[in-house]
Amino acid sequence: MIDAKEIEMTLLSMADERQAQQMLRFFKTGAGEYGEGDKFLGLRNPQVRMVVKEAWKATGISEAEKLVKSPLHEVRLCGLLILLEQYLKAMNVKDWVMTQKIFDTYISLHPFINNWDLVDLSAIKIVGNHEVLNPGIELMDDWINPEGHTLWQQRIAMVSTWMLIRNRRADVCFRRAEKLLSSPHDLLHKAAGWMLREAWKKGYKEELRDFLFRNVSSMPAIMLSYACEKMPIDERHRWQQKRKIQTYS
Repeated sequence: MIDAKEIEMTLLSMADERQAQQMLRFFKTGAGEYGEGDKFLGLRNPQVRMVVKEAWKATGISEAEKLVKSPLHEVRLCGLLILLEQYLKAMNVKDWVMTQKIFDTYISLHPFINNWDLVDLSAIKIVGNHEVLNPGIELMDDWINPEGHTLWQQRIAMVSTWMLIRNRRADVCFRRAEKLLSSPHDLLHKAAGWMLREAWKKGYKEELRDFLFRNVSSMPAIMLSYACEKMPIDERHRWQQKRKIQTYS
């Protein structure tokens, strides 16, 4: 078995200070920004994935947990990707006890899943697949609400619909996106718009048009822009113009 400290030391050995400084700016770590106080080693995702590939089979869930609780961004990402690989393996062999254990572990670690890349690279396949496998789960329908939940919990709830869209449950995407129309967070507008775009790509065109017909006047501009990105250009422009007219009328 490989312990968390060994994996962390491997990641530390690849640190790049110059790249780390750039990532501090890219991930908005300044005072008052969404990533305030985060620390980076300066590793690119392929470098982290290389470590995950070598380590995930021999890493216990408790050791992955330790990684996710690290103050270092890339170490947290490594732990999350290890949990992801373990979840996919358990799902493939139909080990439902293990999928539940990993899901519960992931959910308990949400305070440490605290930037958009950490959410997007892990939630879609862990939370999304778990919701597909367990249709009765209501936790994400709770997390999408702003009351008592963080920006990152809401983003997890939104991006996890990526898997639901692909499994004939796009209605969940539209329902959760509607909850984010009045959010003050740009990162949630982008997440909702991204998932609405995915719904369009998977054939839910009339459903998206109906969503826009009902909500276009209250949609943040960036959410609408993302949602309409794959539409024919003339239709995209009509929806954008309709929002402008209704917003300022």
